[in-house]
Amino acid sequence: MKLRIAIVFFMVLTLSNAQTTPLANQKTAVLIVGQDALEHSIGHLDGLAEIFRENGVFVYKFYFPNAHWADIKAKAMNCSFLIYTGHGFANGGFDGEFGGMYVNEFVYASTIAKEVKFKNKPLIMYFNACGSHGSSAGDPPDIGIEEAAKRTSDTALPFFMAGAGAYFATSGYGYELLEDFFGGMPLQTCFKVYSAGYNEGILRYRAITSSNALNNKYIGIAGQQTHNGRGKYYGTAFVGPMHFTINSMSQISK
Repeated sequence: MKLRIAIVFFMVLTLSNAQTTPLANQKTAVLIVGQDALEHSIGHLDGLAEIFRENGVFVYKFYFPNAHWADIKAKAMNCSFLIYTGHGFANGGFDGEFGGMYVNEFVYASTIAKEVKFKNKPLIMYFNACGSHGSSAGDPPDIGIEEAAKRTSDTALPFFMAGAGAYFATSGYGYELLEDFFGGMPLQTCFKVYSAGYNEGILRYRAITSSNALNNKYIGIAGQQTHNGRGKYYGTAFVGPMHFTINSMSQISK
């Protein structure tokens, strides 16, 4: 009997690892490693891929040099998670602000808004991309929290125009946040719990009033003191509605 159970378990595990297409109504995650990403980026995203699989999410990987925008956007339409790590695009947003991504080619914010129509209110996550969470390489000691919020909202905006459900960005890789989110915690609470381990009293959380797709969303910015207390680094950010949870997405994991 024990042998039979072991064989069945092995067969299920093998089938799971061999899965090449998502099941009907199965959530999917699009993982992207852009050009000139940090050397350890692939290892980190592979680690995130395991968390997704453990929670019944089918994973697509687009790692440079196999990160073509045409392939990415085709899978992004039906995804529940879109993860990007790579360069922040300092003039890739609307009006030359932060936004977009650098994969096999430059992808501008306007391109995302025009060419992608999300169907399932996905969670967008940016890791280690300058400006996406506020601060960027080459900044002065303190850009100010308003500039950090602007960079964050500029990066998030095209995704909300395309139908995203929420946005999270950090200079780390967010393993703990993702696990809390799968555990049922609302994203804004995940953000507060995650950022508590990294900020030193720098935390701003407020509603957005605007004439674009971010209207009535909430933005959170967290950071820490630098330069012996004379500067600030804004390393974690959240944009989205209140109480966005795994159940806010349209699909149901199998």
